[in-house]
Order: sequence, then C-alpha cells, then structure tokens
Amino acid sequence: MNIGIIGGGISGCYLALLLKEKHPDYNVEIIEHNDKLLKKIYATGNGKCNFANSGSLNNVFNNEKNVLPILKEYGYKEIINYFSSIGVYHVLEDELVYPISKSAQTVGLLMNRKIEQLGIICHLSTKFIDYQKEKENIIVYTDKGIFNYDKIIISCGGKSSPGLGSDGSIFEILNKHNYMIRDLSPSLCPIKVKENVKKIEGIRQFVKVRLYEKDKMLHEETGEILFKDKGISGIVIFNSCHYINLTKKNQISISIDFACNYKNKINKEDYISYVHPKLAEYLTNNNLDIHDTRFTFKDFYDFSTSQVSSGGLLFSEVNEQLESKKEQNVFFIGEVLDVDAICGGYNMMWAFSSAYRVMKNL
Repeated sequence: MNIGIIGGGISGCYLALLLKEKHPDYNVEIIEHNDKLLKKIYATGNGKCNFANSGSLNNVFNNEKNVLPILKEYGYKEIINYFSSIGVYHVLEDELVYPISKSAQTVGLLMNRKIEQLGIICHLSTKFIDYQKEKENIIVYTDKGIFNYDKIIISCGGKSSPGLGSDGSIFEILNKHNYMIRDLSPSLCPIKVKENVKKIEGIRQFVKVRLYEKDKMLHEETGEILFKDKGISGIVIFNSCHYINLTKKNQISISIDFACNYKNKINKEDYISYVHPKLAEYLTNNNLDIHDTRFTFKDFYDFSTSQVSSGGLLFSEVNEQLESKKEQNVFFIGEVLDVDAICGGYNMMWAFSSAYRVMKNL
C-alpha cells in the first residue's frame, strides 16, 4: 500500500512510525513544507516537551464525546510505552510527563532517527497545494511535483505558531473540497484586556484566577501570571483561553486574587506587604480589591503567540476512524480537527491517539 502523510509535525510523524512498524511492506511518505520534520516540537513545553499527562482526561478537551473514546483506547500508558521503545524514557512531575532529559531535542532527534531507520520517505521543503481523487487513487499536487497514493492522511495542524509550520493554509484547501470548518482562534496564549495595565507591565505574581461569563464562573485555577503591555500571560491565563473559546466571547471577565493564600480582608495601605510595590500602587490608585480585581477580556494575542488553535474540521465530516465521509481514503489527525485542550500534554496526547486510531484502521 502506498500512503501519503501531509504534514511532518508530531501527529504525522507518529503515524508514520506506527504504520511502518506494523506494516513494513507499506510505502509511507511524509510531505512537509519545512526544511525539517517536527519543527514545532522543539518549542513544546518551553523546550522541555511535556508530551503526556497521567491524570484525568475529563473537562480538558472540547468535543469530549468524540475525543475521549479515542484517548481511552490509546492513552498515557500506550504513549509512554511507545516512546520508551525508541529510547525516550519519561519522568513524572506531578501528572506531567517529560523525557528524562527534559529536552524536546531528545524527542525530536530520536523520532527522526527511527524514521530514518524504518526507511520512511520524507519530502522536505515541499509545499502541499491540493489533492484530487481519481478512481481508487489520490493525486497529491505540490510545488515539487505530483504524487500518487492509495490513501492520504492530512496532519497539517491548525494556525498556531505559523513560523514553525502551522500556517492555516490547509483550511483554504479543505474549503475548496466543501468541508465544514469551525473558525480558528488562538488558544493557550496571552490575552488582551480593556483596562490599561501598562504601569504594571513585567510584574509577576502568584494568584488565583476565576474566569466569568457574566455571573457564571467558567474556570478557576491558581498559578503565576505576568502582566504584558496590553494584557496578561501565564499558564493559568493560557488555560483560560481554552474556556473562553467555548463561549461567544462576550461579557467575559477575569477576577484575580493577588493574595490568594491570605483569606482575611487586607486594608489598602497594607497591599505593599503582599504584592510588588508597583502593583500595590496600581491597585490602590484604581481603588481595586486585592482579593477580587476584575479585568475585562478584549481579545487574544495573535496566532504567533499561541501554542494551539481552537477550531478546525468538524467531527461531523469524519467517521469514527477519522476518515472523511465525503472522500474515501482521506483521513485527518491531530490539530487539523476541531480539538484543543488546556496545557499539560493533552494536545500532544490527542496527536498520538488520533494517529493510532487511523493506523489501526488502515
């Protein structure tokens, strides 16, 4: 069988490895427009590559009814077992799974080594232009020529971090093929707020964040935040983006408790004892409550700052095997589908588990 994988990111490369190991006689080729595979993985987890999570999978993904059955079939244990088989041994920090080296380069280099050992053909610096079904074959058009495959798997990612490869151009192609796509939005990124926070730019603080849509609390989490020129950053803010994307993005506010470890009422003249002096001055001058300072969501920072994108190909367009309902022998895996999750290795787990689901059914 002749198989083309469109996109040499984590989901595409993982699928290629699984396929070639199970079916050594298959011809497996990867088409990638970057000059190397797995370019985005090197920035994952601030370069440490948190590639899985050993904890609960509930309430961390959108489209859970489609996602969780696939993750339960191929989840944390299967992922760490596979990575161990290629030399990527893991260590746990709470529920977060990292390579022992704490280096994304370990993951990238060992996956590349295995791809080479298995004889998987890689067409690098090759831009995917379109595809066309012709009887039982699928013709793939690129800027380097035409390829013919029995089946193709589209694993081009979303629109986050376009400089690393996911530029969203795949959705223009899918639109021409009349697929239904949920509009894409940045996620796991800083947010812009309507209030002026320029005077506290650069200040970090351990806080409790509560996310509200009108009076309904959507999410609550503690962690460090960082004020930027027009908004707020930090993992707790990144995770809030995931939940904001599940709303209409109207009347969203962020309540911040800057003294979350101290429950008693704190007088304004004492704020300086609990937070950075500049932050204490900002809170006092604006008559803000240290335990409940409200910021109003304005927008996300752009895709270049986001770790993932929210939106993508609707699940109604694929069957349980992630094969197109419109076009036989065309499959989709990873972030190109309408799946995203909070921080913690969950998004990479989806890349791996969706790759396994397709491999199992080819």
